[in-house]
Amino acid sequence: MIRVIENIGELEELKVKLETEVSLWYPMWVDNDKHPRNTHISFVLIRTLTDGYILPHQHTDTTSLSKSQIEGVLNTAGDKWVFQKKKLLQSFSNLRNGLNDIDTAHFLKTGETIDYQQPIQHLVAPLLHKGYKEDIIQSIPILKLCEAVDNEFLKHHNQKTNTYNWYNDIFLPILSDIEQFGIRVDREKFIDRWPQALKQLSSDNIVYTEYNPFTITGRPSNRHGGVNYAALNKSDGSRDTLIADGIFLQMDYDSYHPRLIGKLIDFPLPQTNVHQWLAEQYGCDVAEGKGVTFRLLYGGIDDEFRQIPYFDKVADFIDRFWKESVERGYIQTPNRHIPLSWVEQSNPQKVFNYLLQAYETEMNVDKMKTILDYIKGSGISLELYTYDSFLFDVPIDVDKSLIKGLKNIIEEDGYPIKASWGKTYGNL
Repeated sequence: MIRVIENIGELEELKVKLETEVSLWYPMWVDNDKHPRNTHISFVLIRTLTDGYILPHQHTDTTSLSKSQIEGVLNTAGDKWVFQKKKLLQSFSNLRNGLNDIDTAHFLKTGETIDYQQPIQHLVAPLLHKGYKEDIIQSIPILKLCEAVDNEFLKHHNQKTNTYNWYNDIFLPILSDIEQFGIRVDREKFIDRWPQALKQLSSDNIVYTEYNPFTITGRPSNRHGGVNYAALNKSDGSRDTLIADGIFLQMDYDSYHPRLIGKLIDFPLPQTNVHQWLAEQYGCDVAEGKGVTFRLLYGGIDDEFRQIPYFDKVADFIDRFWKESVERGYIQTPNRHIPLSWVEQSNPQKVFNYLLQAYETEMNVDKMKTILDYIKGSGISLELYTYDSFLFDVPIDVDKSLIKGLKNIIEEDGYPIKASWGKTYGNL
């Protein structure tokens, strides 16, 4: 039986129970297609070993509990496994550390993500057919929704490893923190470019991006509402839709992957232009040299290029790392194990490329943790992260020493950046 918690007495009784018992939490939003910063929690279904409970917040069938009341239950001491932790962190602002993400455990066990549409599709489809477009969850009886998703609790195994802990304790909270900033857009240009994303636009012209951490290498994709924020076209006006409240400051790493590889193989690279340095060894200009460098690093190193000490050491590392990965059965990164079985048609070069993306991601996550701590309360927001750049919205009157400090943080450990400014993302 599932009980709906609607009064203080029942709430306090549940809090006492969850101080010691393990529980699983399945949140449902008023509009599951919207970003959690642009909608509200409808209710949360809780399962213990013996009982089921519903904590309603904004569903029309029940009396609503406040966010702080639900947070009080979430912050009890018992072990809690939650679905969609990254979204939950954005709907509740005062959650304790220690919530365990079921999505991460499921992904690390199966290599797949959880389909949240399938269990309720039979309830949602008739309403879509009738023309309902927004806030559909509110039009479906709360008990029917709970019955539909209740079986999901039985499908997922919860197991902690060092890899799991990195995702759960570090990666997800950092991505959640970045998403919460949102990005202001030119409403008319944005709708003209992506009419399908109209419902994702807040009343004050803010859109929220959504990072998906569940990729093989961990390098997150970033798309939401039909917009791929990780790959906005540089030449068709797409980037002009994003506008700064102050001014955009973008910091791009210079020669990021060649430098990361230098760290991996313990090969010191010059602090000057690495692409220029390599092009001189090829005997060509920088533009042509970049193409040669990327072909060698991502496609395989020809024997003739092993006369260059940097590439000779890279080639040795690739061979050695491949053999070690085959023996272990997984790709070892600083924080994770990536099963070799996840890499289709694995070979030395492909495994090296996966390692490089994973290493890059983990380096960036460490960097973003420091960045977010540094800019807290400064008015600066980190609005977009791609694999080799960070986009900040900086107040016009910001203390310039803060920008210098930010640059120093990003360039630590020998990774120089190029900086650009602009009022829109398109004119950086």
